[in-house]
Amino acid sequence: MQLPWSAAPRAAVSSPLTVLVAFVAALLLSFVGAAAVLHADSAGSAAVAYQAGRLCGQTVPPVVDGNRVSVADANTVARVALDQGRRAGFDTAVTAVYSPVRQWDFNGPHPWSQFGYRDGAMDNLRVLEGGDRTGVWVPRSIADDAGIKLGDRGLNGTLPPVTAIYADITDPVPAYWCSEQQRIVPNPLATEGATAAVIWFPTLEGFTTAMGPLSGNAAAVTVRFPAPLPTTTDEAAALVARGKSVVDGITAQLRSQDKARLVIASNYFAKPAEVARSAGSTVLGAVLPLTVISLLVGLAGVGAVTVQWVQRRHAELRLLWARGAGPRALGWRAVLELAAPLLAGAVAGLIAARMTLSWYAPSTALTDGTMARAALVAVGVLVAALVVVGAVTALRTHREFQAVGPRRTSRVWRYVPWEVITATAAYLAWARLDSTPTKLQFGQPLPQTADAVGLAFPLLVVLTVALVTVRLTRWGLKAAHRANLWRLPAAHLALRRLAAAAGSAVGILLVGTLAVGTLTVGVGVADAQSEALDTKSGLFVGAESTAQIPGRVALAGLPPALAEHATVVGVVKTGQSIVLAVDPATFSRSAWLGDRDPADVANQLSTLASPGAALRVGSTSDRPAEVPRVGTVRPVAQVPSFPLIGTGPGYVVSRDALADPEDIDVWQVWSTKPIAELVADLDAAGIHHLHSRSKALALDGLPFLTVTWTFDFVTALGVVLAIVAAAALVLAVEVRRRQNAVAGALATRMGLRQRTLVASHLTELGSLAGVSVAAGSAAGAVCAAVSAPMLDPSPWLRPVAGAPDLVPLVSTTTLVAAAVVALVCWSAVRSVTTARVGELIRG
Repeated sequence: MQLPWSAAPRAAVSSPLTVLVAFVAALLLSFVGAAAVLHADSAGSAAVAYQAGRLCGQTVPPVVDGNRVSVADANTVARVALDQGRRAGFDTAVTAVYSPVRQWDFNGPHPWSQFGYRDGAMDNLRVLEGGDRTGVWVPRSIADDAGIKLGDRGLNGTLPPVTAIYADITDPVPAYWCSEQQRIVPNPLATEGATAAVIWFPTLEGFTTAMGPLSGNAAAVTVRFPAPLPTTTDEAAALVARGKSVVDGITAQLRSQDKARLVIASNYFAKPAEVARSAGSTVLGAVLPLTVISLLVGLAGVGAVTVQWVQRRHAELRLLWARGAGPRALGWRAVLELAAPLLAGAVAGLIAARMTLSWYAPSTALTDGTMARAALVAVGVLVAALVVVGAVTALRTHREFQAVGPRRTSRVWRYVPWEVITATAAYLAWARLDSTPTKLQFGQPLPQTADAVGLAFPLLVVLTVALVTVRLTRWGLKAAHRANLWRLPAAHLALRRLAAAAGSAVGILLVGTLAVGTLTVGVGVADAQSEALDTKSGLFVGAESTAQIPGRVALAGLPPALAEHATVVGVVKTGQSIVLAVDPATFSRSAWLGDRDPADVANQLSTLASPGAALRVGSTSDRPAEVPRVGTVRPVAQVPSFPLIGTGPGYVVSRDALADPEDIDVWQVWSTKPIAELVADLDAAGIHHLHSRSKALALDGLPFLTVTWTFDFVTALGVVLAIVAAAALVLAVEVRRRQNAVAGALATRMGLRQRTLVASHLTELGSLAGVSVAAGSAAGAVCAAVSAPMLDPSPWLRPVAGAPDLVPLVSTTTLVAAAVVALVCWSAVRSVTTARVGELIRG
């Protein structure tokens, strides 16, 4: 006997809806599995990029620094470093040599200065006068102080002539100078002679000849190995390994010459690379449980599609069974028929996971082999889906065609207290999160590293709520036969249909609650951590960017170009408290205020016009106090936090009410512009500045970002589960289309009004969607509110992360759920109104 197995793939076309649902189920399964792999690797890459971005680019590769060496030894160190760097693949090296800071002679004047040479230095200076590269280049500050002109020769005429006057290098320095900032940018707050600008030699040979006999053992040498910054964890690990080879080689070679004590060879990026890889592992561990649950839900969806297929093919399967085909053979028939849409869906899901990487992942850079691993996961998911199709078909056909007597399949799994198990796991995760010790370094607390078990706490709570909701719903539907609601026929019919299909109803409820809950908690925690990082950084710095400026400039007023986006703030630190002297007219539009209304802040500052009037911040006493350099302050109002002061103790006074503003030593300019624009405006105005700070780099944000990346993926999984829930609702109605059509058509011909029919379907479907949205939103919102402060990596920096406003998200979720219910209801009612009862009964 030849069974028509070869025609099975073509036969699938006769059930386009089944093919479509199978394709979508496989697509979502493949997408979830592949996306988890890609997202975890992407998180590691994003962490690498973030860590490298916080460092000077020249200090990401290995660095060599030597102080108090002779010029001859400096040349030796440079040669050894260059040789070892080339062996490790660093073909380019940038060497710098500096003389000590002294009052070097220049035709009589003795300005504090230092001489130096650095590869490519003259290509990265802005020439103001001259420009010939045969002589030394002098910075404008030294030239003005000492009256140096082009052609002058220093050190009693032994130096090459001055051939250029260049603009002083200021903070923040360009990328080329970032590793040399401490050496080449003078610090006006340091003791006299501790720092000075650099007079540059055009060649290393010229520097060695001129400065060798004069520098003694007080010269300095640096060697840098410029290289492309790593973008993935593998690239970072390779760079660190090469850096270790360079450091070990330099140390060993100099030790053999008894000169190892002269230099410090370091591999600064080793620890950040390790932290970045750990961040990727943490994200994967945190999202893995929810990913597995999502895959199980998807496989259950494939099982539901198979059940629908068995119902549609019931007559054909019975005929094949009567002709000798057993359950296994019929299972293979289902696999052959549904394999094509499942394979197409798996391929589409893998492609979608890669193409939408920028939507759900923090970086698009992937390590080599990541796509291959994602493809293996997609293949594994496809195989699992095919196994489910074959197994479900075999079991269903065995039960219907071969099993004799009542069904004896054990349903012990229904009585397993899954919600107790997940609740216990949630408690253990909470306990681990709550007991995480605070690590200290130099007496200061370090940001807490995200823990995969702790990150799973809100997800376990959402899963517990979903299981409890399902358990209660199952009990309610089991007792539904006792309800008599004929006074409300729409509700009665809806309840009867739900009770008749309790299995699919609780399945939809489980997936729907899990989808809404994960979506809500994902958005809530991710937004909470992002807002916490932004708020803490803003309070820590005070504005988008700040820089210290001379007091005379601050008191005279800012140039118009700066005044448009900046304000001047005086800072006095007294013990544990901070006093700010602000300009009420410009402060509220230039400082970082977070979510506070600028008008309210301006009104509060306007009350400080009288001498001594002050705002007290945090827990500062409300009694008058004597503050050094400010005088007596009388608090007139209180605010919980304030820029720069944070939530610690301090006062805010008006600059105009100060008795003598010149008593304040530190004046800062605060701006709403990025640091680059602020510095450019300061340089254009000729204002000297130092200690510039940017809100973007104020805090180490990687611990915050790790939590954010994790819950961004949780949000993506929530969207996927929501699609699965909607598809399950459609599929549940489609599976019962025939029964609903017969029952509904007969009921309408017996006098049931169409609006009652519509109301009954809306009640049935709306109750599932409503309970899912209500339970999921409540669980997600509560979990976000509880988890956000517990997951805050720096709870000692106030304010602690709190749940954001989730009303827009919940409203959007409710509207989408209502739209889905309306469409499915329309489809169900249409199947009733267009049904031909005679044909349905004969069929």
